[in-house]
Amino acid sequence: MWKIVIVDDEKIIRRGLKQYIEESSYPFEVIGEAKSAGEALQQLENAQADVCLVDINMPNMNGLDMISLMKERYSSVVVIVSGYDNFEYARQAVQLQAFDYVLKPVPKSDLNKLLFRLDEHLQMKYPERRHSRRETKELEQPTFTGDGTVLVNKVTEYINDHYQDPELSISRVASLFHINPTYLSKRMKQEIGLSFLDYVTELRIAKAKEILDDVTSNIKIGNLAIKVGYKSQYYFSRVFKNRVGLSPLDYKKGYPGG
Repeated sequence: MWKIVIVDDEKIIRRGLKQYIEESSYPFEVIGEAKSAGEALQQLENAQADVCLVDINMPNMNGLDMISLMKERYSSVVVIVSGYDNFEYARQAVQLQAFDYVLKPVPKSDLNKLLFRLDEHLQMKYPERRHSRRETKELEQPTFTGDGTVLVNKVTEYINDHYQDPELSISRVASLFHINPTYLSKRMKQEIGLSFLDYVTELRIAKAKEILDDVTSNIKIGNLAIKVGYKSQYYFSRVFKNRVGLSPLDYKKGYPGG
C-alpha cells in the first residue's frame, strides 16, 4: 500500500479527501492528517509517506514553503490541493516539482484519476514495490478498435482532461487532431451516441453534480460554474436545470428529484 499524509487546516476537507481515498480501489492508505505544516513535518519524521496532499494557505507556514523544506528531507511525491486558481502559485509548484496542482473541491472521479496516475508514477519510481494489476480499473477506458474509433477515444480522453477549460470547443479540438469539426461531431454521435457539445455538457454537469453531492463542499454556484468550464453562472445554471430538472442551488438543497 502507498502511504498518504493529508495536510490541510480545514478538518472537513481532510475528512472528505480521506473518505474518497479509502473508498477508491487504488492501493493507498491515509497514515496521517495534519492541520499545519509544522504538524505535518513532525509526522513525516515519524513515518515516511509516499505521497503528501498539501494545501497552500495554512497558518504559520504556507504549503509552498513546507514543500521546499520537504525536498531537503523527504522523497514524498507532493500534490498541491488548493482553493486558489493562482498562476503564481502554480508556477512555484512547478518549480518545486510538485506532481500536480488540483483545485478544491475535487470531484471524486477526478481524485480517482489522480490516484491512478500516482499509482502508475510510484510503481515506476519504486519498481521493487510494484503490485499486481486489478482485473478491472474504475478509470480504464473501453478498448476501441476499427477505423475512427481510436480517434474518438483519444478525443474523449482529451475532453475528460480539459473539461474545466472555458475555451474548449469543437473547432479547437478538431484542429488539434487535424480533422474537420463536422466530421468529428458526426463520428462521436455514431460511436458514443453523443455529439461533441452533448458529450462536453454531460461531462461538465456530471462533475458539477459530484461537487454538489459532496457534503463537505460549500462552493458558491458562480465558482462552481467556473470550475466546470463555464464563464457565466447564469448560462451554467440554465444548462444544469435543462439537464437535471433543478437549478444547482435546488439540487444542492436536496429538493425532490435532486
